[in-house]
Amino acid sequence: MAILNFQLVVSGDLAAAQDATRSALEAADFTVTDKGDHWKAAHGSIARTMFQGFITSEDSLREVLDVKFTDLGGTVQVDLHRPIFQPGGRNDDGLVQVRLYDAYKEAVGKVAADLEGRGILVSSKI
Repeated sequence: MAILNFQLVVSGDLAAAQDATRSALEAADFTVTDKGDHWKAAHGSIARTMFQGFITSEDSLREVLDVKFTDLGGTVQVDLHRPIFQPGGRNDDGLVQVRLYDAYKEAVGKVAADLEGRGILVSSKI
């Protein structure tokens, strides 16, 4: 569970897909930063996740995603990737990693649901 990769495919052109994805990430409480060839989307507190570990509240759990787009001509593939390093917590016995895995799936699920609600989600691998 060290690496998580999620893939969404949305209809439309690249600019529209990026706008919709940014809105969906922000609606899921992520802060999006443009890093040139990709975006960084972050949520929660790294300090709370590291020091409180498993007992960190759901809204404080640190989640970071690298976001990349591939224009497929008529659709756009949105890759959401969890970086390899993710602090787990003070007494990381595996429960924190399971909780992080579930939190990432839930967060990406919210993004997918938002895109589906807009009528542009073609497919998802979550």
